[in-house]
Amino acid sequence: MSGRGLPASAASVAGAGAADGASGGYSSYDPRVTLGAGWGVNALTGMGGKLFSGAASSTGVWSFQPDRPVDRFDLWAVTNTALGVLTVETDGLVRATVNTTKAASMEVTTVAFPETAGPVSVRWASGGAVFIAGGVAWRSDVKRARVINAGWGGARIADWITTDQPYRAYGSILAAAPDLSVVCLTINDWNAGTAVATYKAGLGTLVDRCLTTGDVLLMTGCPSDPAQGKASYATQAAIRDAVFEVAATRGLAAPIDGTALFGGGFAGGLTFDSVHPNAAGQARIAEAVRARVMI
Repeated sequence: MSGRGLPASAASVAGAGAADGASGGYSSYDPRVTLGAGWGVNALTGMGGKLFSGAASSTGVWSFQPDRPVDRFDLWAVTNTALGVLTVETDGLVRATVNTTKAASMEVTTVAFPETAGPVSVRWASGGAVFIAGGVAWRSDVKRARVINAGWGGARIADWITTDQPYRAYGSILAAAPDLSVVCLTINDWNAGTAVATYKAGLGTLVDRCLTTGDVLLMTGCPSDPAQGKASYATQAAIRDAVFEVAATRGLAAPIDGTALFGGGFAGGLTFDSVHPNAAGQARIAEAVRARVMI
């Protein structure tokens, strides 16, 4: 986007994904994030996957290193009456104290501080354990589109409409309040055999939720390889068609069609296994999204 004339930033982290992206812990997967003593990846799942947690009496910090100087950080923190208080720090100084001991929710707190090259750190201060999904670093004097990857490995439509806890992805959408939600949730559902009617209803629920804060662009994933034990093309096409039907019933623009984008079927030269795009495949997806976002 930035290269084509729309200033954009990806200085954000939403959840720890499936937390198994690389050996050596989450920081090996995303080296922008450091987990100090007492911090780890919890089994609880919110927007972006598993939550980061700091145990009570932790002595270390969770920190995020932005790619350029910033003076604001939107902290995404879970609140609950049994949790604790944390601080947000830059350059060794406390910039804000955030009390998460309150009614259950997912809250976004914007912390201001003098411009810094980072990192931005979060520290347990008192009370019970603390849980965060991450946050967004930005500069108050520069207008940029903030691009946040809130997906995670293995996620299906059912994971995005679960409402048992307010910190889940569905509950967090209102806190994150995206101006545009790009929703691509097809591959895991067609390979897991999700019933088309169930999938279609769930996607409609998610789209309605996202429309409460902004616009929605739907897209379908790149085809999986039936020859390697993945869903048949007929099964994939049924889920793909359901996406287009939901878009039509909600008055949305036509979805980005992953099947067409990857040449009509599984494209071995654009993937590194039976499901996942390689760098060239990811670039093709990114360009398709960029073209639609920058109309």
